[in-house]
Amino acid sequence: MNAASPVPTINIKIGDKPVEVTMYFGRLDELAKLVGSFERLPDVDFDAATRQAVMDICLAPRDVRGRRIEDESVNLHQLSVEDGEAVLDFVKDHLSDFFLGRLEKHLRSLAANGERLKDVGSSMNGLAGSASETR
Repeated sequence: MNAASPVPTINIKIGDKPVEVTMYFGRLDELAKLVGSFERLPDVDFDAATRQAVMDICLAPRDVRGRRIEDESVNLHQLSVEDGEAVLDFVKDHLSDFFLGRLEKHLRSLAANGERLKDVGSSMNGLAGSASETR
C-alpha cells in the first residue's frame, strides 16, 4: 500500500489505570471476523453490538497466550469518551488497512496471473461441446 500503516499501539486510560492496546494479528483477525468486510466498517461506530464486541476484543484482559481471561472484564464506564473513540478509530484504521491491503494484493495477483487465467478460460470454453448432459 502507498499509505502509511496505522500505528501499532495506542495508550489510553481506564479509570486511573494506563492501558496499552497493541494490534496483533490475532486481535486483527478477531476484529475482521466480527466486521466481515470493508463495507461494514461503519458498524464499528453505529451498531451497538459491534461497538461493544470491538471494545471487548480490544480491552478484555488476556493471558500470556492471548486468550481472554473469562472471570475478568473491563468497566467501560471508567473509559472516557475520548479514549473510547480513540479505540474505535484505532480499530477502523487497522481494519481499513487490512481489508484494502488484502484486496490490493489479490488484484495484483490476478493481474500477474492474467495470461494464465485467460488460457484456463479458453481451455474451459473448448470443453463446453464435449460436456455430457446431466439429467
